Amino acid sequence: MTTIEFEEDIITALEIIAQRNLTTVETLIKEVLQRYLQSEVAPPPKKYSFIGIWHSGDSNLSTRVDEVLAEGANWREGWSLPK
Repeated sequence: MTTIEFEEDIITALEIIAQRNLTTVETLIKEVLQRYLQSEVAPPPKKYSFIGIWHSGDSNLSTRVDEVLAEGANWREGWSLPK
């Protein structure tokens, strides 16, 4: 067992985060340390971005992104393909 002393503001922040996640401060600290150690031991898998790899033919697509996404997403059902 190890004892770690934290400043009061860090303890308060940990308590708030633990309460939000319905867990204990001890469990929260263990999970965070575990994730940190895993990321240090094994590098995260490479993420590939497919953004910008093809030409849509629509010259103003990037300026209409919110409009295009709103057409394809339904807040109750998620994404759907056009029929």
